[in-house]
Amino acid sequence: MNWITKLIAATSILISVASVARTEPTLDMKDPYQLIHNVAEKTFARFRADDALIKADLNHLKVVIEQELMPYINTKYALGMILGKHYKKLTKAQKARFIEVFYDYLVVNYANIFTLYDQQQVIYSKGKDFSKKRTASVKVKIIDTNRPPISIAFKLKKGKKSGNWKAYDMSAEGVSMVASKRAEFDALIRKKGIDYVIDFVERKSKDSVELKVTK
Repeated sequence: MNWITKLIAATSILISVASVARTEPTLDMKDPYQLIHNVAEKTFARFRADDALIKADLNHLKVVIEQELMPYINTKYALGMILGKHYKKLTKAQKARFIEVFYDYLVVNYANIFTLYDQQQVIYSKGKDFSKKRTASVKVKIIDTNRPPISIAFKLKKGKKSGNWKAYDMSAEGVSMVASKRAEFDALIRKKGIDYVIDFVERKSKDSVELKVTK
């Protein structure tokens, strides 16, 4: 599978559940189309700049992901969409703990997938008028010379007070990460309970980064 397809299969999410990212954003967030372009390019540039550090220790990818990608995710909104009715049932203690462990879980999963990054070409869609929109879908195409291109759509939401755009979902070939994770979590919660899910996420969040192999 293409590395970006593995991203969807492995993480099935485009969220962090921290209400505020641990690293503050530095890019302008008023244009959703430009934001996706800038975040992607800045992240890939960081991979290239830190190549020696990453080769010496794959866990350095966690640092890159947390600093370059995580600040631009609408964490609370995405979490609410994934958990749905279960979100309202969380106690304050459960919510606080879930926020912490899921943030780290997401960082680890993205770091694992980005071990597959090999400077694939990214083509970004042209911007559209979003002046009267509260949500936007930004499409990109990943070009891998060894495999067919894959179409990706990032969904973003505009903050009511800040006016800043942040991503809350990503879909590849029509498959939504939020929808996939919602189905998975709902089944686990019904069978095992929310505390089981939180415990599982906490365990996985402590994993080291491992090199992935494409097929």
